[in-house]
Amino acid sequence: MLQLDQAIQEAVKSIAGKTQIKTICWGVAKDVTDMSCTVEREEAPEIYDVLLNAIDDDLQSYVTVYPKEGSNVLVAIIENLKTEAVIVRCSEVEKVKVKIGEQTLLIDKNGFVFNDGTHKGMVKLVEMVDWMTKIYTDIQTLTKLLSTHPVAGFGSPLALIFNPTVPPPNVDMFENKDVKQ
Repeated sequence: MLQLDQAIQEAVKSIAGKTQIKTICWGVAKDVTDMSCTVEREEAPEIYDVLLNAIDDDLQSYVTVYPKEGSNVLVAIIENLKTEAVIVRCSEVEKVKVKIGEQTLLIDKNGFVFNDGTHKGMVKLVEMVDWMTKIYTDIQTLTKLLSTHPVAGFGSPLALIFNPTVPPPNVDMFENKDVKQ
């Protein structure tokens, strides 16, 4: 049985020796940029240029989680090289960016921004339908007034008074600024 235990231990050591991540440590995120951050550790040196994504190439598809400044983070140190470290977990998130091909999504405390927000905010459907309902009612009222009002002759103005109930539209009436597209 002793030989079997030794064989199992040797096999586990052999497999463990082939793994890339040798150390996981924790610290506090600071100086967070688009690609990396610095991790401050208690009673240990800071780790600089800790990647937010394991791969730092120009990727066409990715998800990047940006830790909040001062949040606790777990750092994986690859092949025991402190120059090769990546954030694998954080206690608080500042923002998340997703890119898949040409499509992007940024989520932060201000809301959701699709494709850099070039098309402004999304429509607040309930507010738009309410406004359109008022317009429809105003058109029905105007139609009724015009169909029952006598027409004045010889270029005289009509003695018709029409008071619309809806204000003129503007973008702010219908834009959901929490979601930009």
